[in-house]
Amino acid sequence: MLRLLPWSPEYGSAMQADPDSFDAADDSAAVDTSIEGEWRARPPLGEPPAAVQIVDGVRRVEAHAIDDLADGETAFGLFGSYAVGAVRCEGDRSWVLDGDAAEGERLRVFRVYLQGGGEPRDQEVAAGALRLHFRARIEGSARTSNQLADVLQRSMLDAEAQLAEALAEDESALTIVDGPLRLRSVGQRVAGYIKRIQSWYIAAHEFALLGQLAVGERTPLFRIAGGGEAGSRGRPDRYAWYLRIADMGAHYHQLSGIVRLEAPGALPLGEAARLADECGLALPRLASSPVRDPRAPQNLTPVGALESLLTRRLGEREWVRRLIASALRAAPQPLEPAAPREGLRSSNGAGGARW
Repeated sequence: MLRLLPWSPEYGSAMQADPDSFDAADDSAAVDTSIEGEWRARPPLGEPPAAVQIVDGVRRVEAHAIDDLADGETAFGLFGSYAVGAVRCEGDRSWVLDGDAAEGERLRVFRVYLQGGGEPRDQEVAAGALRLHFRARIEGSARTSNQLADVLQRSMLDAEAQLAEALAEDESALTIVDGPLRLRSVGQRVAGYIKRIQSWYIAAHEFALLGQLAVGERTPLFRIAGGGEAGSRGRPDRYAWYLRIADMGAHYHQLSGIVRLEAPGALPLGEAARLADECGLALPRLASSPVRDPRAPQNLTPVGALESLLTRRLGEREWVRRLIASALRAAPQPLEPAAPREGLRSSNGAGGARW
């Protein structure tokens, strides 16, 4: 039976992994699916969290560049911007945590100039009375534009992790990071939220349970030992589970409302299970609708609003690009002596050129 996947085509698909291909050792990670007992659907137990904090970020390549180095070589460069922030949902309200002097900044914009070699300098772009400061960083291992874009993505994820660690100090709230966990310290109430699935980690007979989950139900926890998503070698052990956050209807595939979540592997199993149940109680309420979000239902409604705000904070794309071009055009250029041309005389007599 042919059925749809809900994301609008310009956003790709929430499932990048082949549903007919299973390998419990994806990305060389050892997976244990027996840690919580029988592999069956588990309804959430306990009470929903008093509040939910969701951390997310946006990033954008503003312009690509090439620097002509003194030794005759060239190095690719990239002007990039990214912003991270958090939204808090409590009771029937949700709001962006913009921060103050007492609690520290909760919404931040970063601008970087990345270059794969040479000695890059900070780039300052004038926008009226405003200055956009692109902080230079050399990325010697990144030799292509795509590799520099990957560095920009990792920089944004690192900033998200730092913000999540700060927010997790509030133990009254459940903290969700939009994406795989990259925490340096362990928080008991922090979960990673993966809406674009690239690896299943489970066997075919276990995968069959996903389509049978009701809204709010989850799979048992399974443990992933190291490895993980592409480009994440060396990550610590973590728990993972699948959760249905929405029922999209019969004309959509039964996997459409499925997301994967992660918790730090250093947690006791009972704490991780309670965290998973809290997610099952809280997240279905936040699932988005295809009427309002092209990445529904996985792109949570508060996250969509946060992403819109963060994107506005980056500034209009074409405007920023024009500012960068104007700044480079106005920058002093190195002068190269012109070779003399025969047959031309200067205005003051012999030799030189006549202008």
